[in-house]
Amino acid sequence: MRQINRVASALYLLQDAAISAILPTLSRHILVACMPKSGSTFLTNAIAHYPQFRKVMLAPAYDQREQELCQIRLSRYHNRGKFVSQEHVRNSEWTQRLIAQYGLSPVVLIRDLPDIVVSLRDHVRRESRTTPVAYITKRHAQQSDSELETTLVRLAIPWYLNFYATWSEATNALTIRYEDLIRTPVATIADVLRHANIQPNENHIQQALKECAGGANRLNVGVAGRGKKLSSSACEAMGQLMDEYPEFENDPYFIRIREMLSTSLASAT
Repeated sequence: MRQINRVASALYLLQDAAISAILPTLSRHILVACMPKSGSTFLTNAIAHYPQFRKVMLAPAYDQREQELCQIRLSRYHNRGKFVSQEHVRNSEWTQRLIAQYGLSPVVLIRDLPDIVVSLRDHVRRESRTTPVAYITKRHAQQSDSELETTLVRLAIPWYLNFYATWSEATNALTIRYEDLIRTPVATIADVLRHANIQPNENHIQQALKECAGGANRLNVGVAGRGKKLSSSACEAMGQLMDEYPEFENDPYFIRIREMLSTSLASAT
């Protein structure tokens, strides 16, 4: 079986190389590089229901594994029509090489970190402790809300800050916010399609949103601002982590998060 897989993988790469030598590489695919708990399933499913798009998996495995892009999968899907894929992948030189080679339009989906901690806390309690950003134990899941929030900040938020910092260097990426996606989904998806050199059709977007509506989108509560009641200890721990990136002191995303932390701390006193 392994030998068959190796042969199939080699054939995909050879086929892709041959076609690419004849046809130009166009930015026609969409890579949703996303923070966990940022509405990425909702966004990706909506685009997958847009005409001529389909959803594919570009990581060879998931679970607790880092979701790095797989070149074999890219070669397999590259010349078979437009696709969209969501991956919790940080930016790197290798990722940029694959983006250029396979015509990916990177869309970076972010969400306010205090809101993410609350959403991740609920996810750990209700669904699964498995995540690629941290190792969460049974003992962690049994902590009080305040304790679990602080644990998640200490263990998971470093990954989120790393994600944001690496993608902030990518000049070819479109950054969109969870808050905008929830508030104005049609306009946000239209921006994503334009980024992929596709003229958006509002009727098609609205139809895609109708077709992908339902529980499979993993939106949970689907509102912004839940992190305003983040515990004091979690707020302080997050602020300390953000202090390690003084380069982002004037970054709008960092400024907004610090304002949320200040509001939460003030309301707790």
